Amino acid sequence: MIKGNVTLCGRISHTATLRPNKQGEIFTNFTVKVGLPTGVGETKDCVVSIRKKGGTPEELEPYLIETIVEITGILSFRKSKEDVYLNLTAESIKIADENKSEFISGEVEFYGKIGTVPEVKDDKHGNKYLYFSAFSSDRSGEECVFTWMRFIRFSGEKEEFLEKGNGIHLTGTLDILFYNDRLSLGCRFKEVTRWSKEKVENE
Repeated sequence: MIKGNVTLCGRISHTATLRPNKQGEIFTNFTVKVGLPTGVGETKDCVVSIRKKGGTPEELEPYLIETIVEITGILSFRKSKEDVYLNLTAESIKIADENKSEFISGEVEFYGKIGTVPEVKDDKHGNKYLYFSAFSSDRSGEECVFTWMRFIRFSGEKEEFLEKGNGIHLTGTLDILFYNDRLSLGCRFKEVTRWSKEKVENE
């Protein structure tokens, strides 16, 4: 499981609508485009699906296409084949200044398994950092999919349980960008503990 507590600023790209769920509760739905860095000084649009409980036709009137909005809420990640899709369950939506920069920022929580050997490396200034990648598994229909995330901590410390194949629970700052035209998820992590999916499911 990967979950973010974030703030997003972007452009409305699809007309807002009101839709009921199976229980008859009304939700506001629309999409937003956010320009994210590509690593070469440019940006590429990322489409985020927005969903917020409640709403009236009058409240939707300002939500025009290309309007800049700032949204806070819970960000979830859905993997389908090789692509990662973003869904934001909004807690608040407000119209932002048209000159405001686009971004997605906040904290992320990750449960999964380490997929590469964690290594302590030196940056170009001689400062040590810990780096590795890990994956979270979920179901997409009948298929089991794996969403990868890269992790870095600017420290020379390495916990003993940080070994390839071990389950971990991490929290830290979300780092999201495009790499080779695909969305790449990262985290500058602050806390990490050993985690067992089997143990959680049996509790």
